[in-house]
Amino acid sequence: MNPRVAAVALAASALIAAPAVAEPIRGTVLELNKRLSHNTGLTVQVAHNSGFRHRNTRRTNHYRVNEWGQSQREVRQLKRDATQACRRAINRQAYNIGFRDVDFDDDRRVNQIGPNGFRVSFDDVEFEGSRRDFERRVTCTVRRGQVRHLDGIPQPGRRAARRNGLRY
Repeated sequence: MNPRVAAVALAASALIAAPAVAEPIRGTVLELNKRLSHNTGLTVQVAHNSGFRHRNTRRTNHYRVNEWGQSQREVRQLKRDATQACRRAINRQAYNIGFRDVDFDDDRRVNQIGPNGFRVSFDDVEFEGSRRDFERRVTCTVRRGQVRHLDGIPQPGRRAARRNGLRY
């Protein structure tokens, strides 16, 4: 048999079988090296294009990172944890002061202020007391999952009596 005919036959069989072998695994490279004689060789390479992810932006959204190296999925989870920690701290503080119930509206803003730090602002928080209800804007600072600062919770105490604009 002529070495050229053998090379063509080997190349044809490799070209037919190689894509079927490489299809299930993305990004695979198949390389066949065959030495036909002392100075003749045949190399067949089959590769798939693994750059398909960059064409569809919906698939690459979770690969984007912020300035602290966190993906959008990690940031969403950290924001959710910070919001829940703030709600628990506000409820605990309000209960210790003497309020019966705390109602949160859906108006909130969560800003990332560090790799593990968030500032959570609740626009309308209603504190229900025994005589009166208060609506306040409450801001909370969370660092590493711990609430470090609460601002906007009404303080207990009576208001000064007023008569004719004078305080008693």
